This record gives sequence, C-alpha cells and structure tokens, in this order.
Amino acid sequence: METNISPFKSTETKKKRIFFLKLFLYLVLFFGSKFSPIVQEFFSNYPGMNSLSKAILFLLGGNILISLGRLITARIYLSKAKDEKFHGNFLLGISWISNILNSLVFVIALMLAFDIHPLEFLTSLTIVAAAIAILSKDYVNSMINGLIMMFTDQFSLGDTIRIGETQGVIEDITLLNVVVKQEDGHMTIIPNSLILNTQVTNFKHLDQKKIEFMMELPIGFKYEVSKIRELLNQTFSDRLAKKEVSFLNLSLQAIQKEIMILKVSMETPVNIAKEVESELHLFLINLLNEK
Repeated sequence: METNISPFKSTETKKKRIFFLKLFLYLVLFFGSKFSPIVQEFFSNYPGMNSLSKAILFLLGGNILISLGRLITARIYLSKAKDEKFHGNFLLGISWISNILNSLVFVIALMLAFDIHPLEFLTSLTIVAAAIAILSKDYVNSMINGLIMMFTDQFSLGDTIRIGETQGVIEDITLLNVVVKQEDGHMTIIPNSLILNTQVTNFKHLDQKKIEFMMELPIGFKYEVSKIRELLNQTFSDRLAKKEVSFLNLSLQAIQKEIMILKVSMETPVNIAKEVESELHLFLINLLNEK
C-alpha cells in the first residue's frame, strides 16, 4: 500500500535533518572550545582563530535558533491547516523571514570574525542607515507587500490571475515581485506594490467561467440558426446532463450583406473550462467544414 506524502511535509523533513546536523556541529565546536585543552591552547597561540571560532559559533547558534523557530511554526501550522493550497504560501513566507534573519546573523558573525563590535559599528552607521532607508523605501514597501501576500490567502502558488493585459499562473512569490507564467510560456515579473494596488482577478475564487465565442457564417449557409442550435445541444448533451455545462445558448447577433454573425455562450466549472473550450472550437470548425 502506497502512502502519499505531502511535498511540503517532505521538505520539512529534509530541513529537520539539516537542523540536527547543524546542532551536532555546534555542540562539537562549543564543547571543544570550552573543555578541550588542546583546542584552548591552539586558540591562545592563534588569537585570530579564536575570533573566527566565536564567529562560527555565533553563526551556527543563531541559525539553529532561527531554524528551530521555523520548524516549530511550520509543524504547528501543518498540523492545523486543512487546505493544502495555503501551505505553500505560509511556508514560503516564514522561509523568507528566516532568510532575512539568517542574513543579519551572517553579517554580525562576519564582524565578530574581524573583531568588530556590532553595536558600535551599527551606531556609527545610524545616519547612513537612515539615508539608505529613505532611498530604498520603495523596496521596503514591496517587501512588506510580499510578506502580506505570503501570509494571506489572496494569492497562492498555482493560482491563475489576470492583471491588466497579463493573465497566467503564479509560479513564484518573492519579497519584491510575483512571477506569472502566461499561456504562451512567457514569464512576466510583476512588482508586489502593483499587485496590491491594482485590480486583480483571481480565478481561484471563481467557481464558474463564462465562455463566449463569435462566429461568422455566409448568408444561405447549409443550416439555419435553429438547426445549428440543435447540433450544438447534441454535441454538449452529455455535459449538460452532468451539469458540467449550463446556460448554453446560440443567438443571432447581426445580419450583414453577405454574412450573419452568431454568438455562442455557456458557463462551465473553471477546472474543465479549457477542455470545454476545445470541444466548442472543434464543433465550430466541423460546422464551417460542412458543405
């Protein structure tokens, strides 16, 4: 009997293994530097290596605490969350927060390795940091918007959205932008600030999709409108019976000198919309090939 394992839970299992490996390395370095006479003598002879050891311990210790917080948060969430669609967003959000914190820990560890006191260094850079914050406020806003999207169910990985003229599937959500894959395979990068400040249609929240198609037929075509309507209903009879297609309608829109314009409309569940559209196109192609 095969057991289906959630990809998110599989990822968390791998992170647990990495966590225990880092914990083992930390304990070896910590107890070696504190209780091993050989290691202590080595550090006394080479002060630079002592600073490097402290930096590595700080880096591993900070990373372990961040990983522990992430693992606990993820475990609590996975045990309570029932909708698998939201797992990716939430775990993506806490992963980005972990990355930001780990980056700060790395910078501080780098200072310790060169015997630079972090507090004094940061205090001396207060004015510069304030100027950088003002100049990069747009990036900060985008990062905040990215975190908002990650921790809400407005958008999720795999959702089909439309923003302006762009429509496609969300491939990735980062702190600065959303990557959308269009039907033609092109990747479009949309800033998070634009996503949250512009009207966006998320088709995940739509149960039904309306399909409309206009077609032109020559005057004096083999079939009258009523006959075409009958053929259309026969083609989709099975789907109509299963309620996979509703509000199926064929109407005459206009009559011109040499052509008449017909409009086909129907509603269908979003998950089978492309399949139904293909069947409609095939029906219309076969109709046009009638002599």
